Amino acid sequence: MMRFIMACCCLLGMIGPVAAEEVYQFPDDPDEAEFIANEVIATFYHEMGHALIDVLQIPVLGKEEDAADTLSVILMHDIWVEEAATAILASDALTYALRAGDTTQAPDLSAYADVHSLDIQRYYAVVCLFYGANPEVRKQLAIDLELPEDKIDSCPDEYQYARSAWDTVLQGTEPGPDTYGLVMVEGQEGMPLADLLAAEVESINANFGLPEPVYVVVQDCGEANAFYYPDDKTIVMCNEYAQDLQDLW
Repeated sequence: MMRFIMACCCLLGMIGPVAAEEVYQFPDDPDEAEFIANEVIATFYHEMGHALIDVLQIPVLGKEEDAADTLSVILMHDIWVEEAATAILASDALTYALRAGDTTQAPDLSAYADVHSLDIQRYYAVVCLFYGANPEVRKQLAIDLELPEDKIDSCPDEYQYARSAWDTVLQGTEPGPDTYGLVMVEGQEGMPLADLLAAEVESINANFGLPEPVYVVVQDCGEANAFYYPDDKTIVMCNEYAQDLQDLW
């Protein structure tokens, strides 16, 4: 696991909701700030997956959390140029590697019943999909992140299967005059996390048109997490989540 972490670190070097009561400030260290920002983006894309599944009523075969992880990687690949996409993936992989901790000890039994796959499984899944999306360019990345050789061989096909599935269910979601998109909740302007997400909202809205608006808010949650609330059609990014990433770094 330590080699996974070191490889990721090297790559990194290259209306109901209300706005937050506290304003998270990114740290001064540029590598640390980049890690936090990148992982917030990756997590936001994951929550976007839940939102799309809900508002488009997409049938999901398997874990919805795995489907959202897959869309997160697809969005990294689609929205960002190669260097930036690789940095976001590296932050995402590093987060899973750090959270996986010591793989010589079995996780708590409750982890096996969780809606999420194990962190180490999510690590390999996102690295595999990202590599598979552009294998000619990303072969060294897969080696640096210690993707097993037999897994490397299957990743391009795995990405194509995942891509085809998401492309099929997202047909007809192009933005247009009769569609909606993501909406930043008012009152968050000037907050660093909200400003970061506002740029992502703009990118998402350039690619997707939704049958109803989905709201985006940064707020204090009482826990380090991020959520999609289907009743409110709202993606919530928690201040505590960014702080937890800073502590993790």
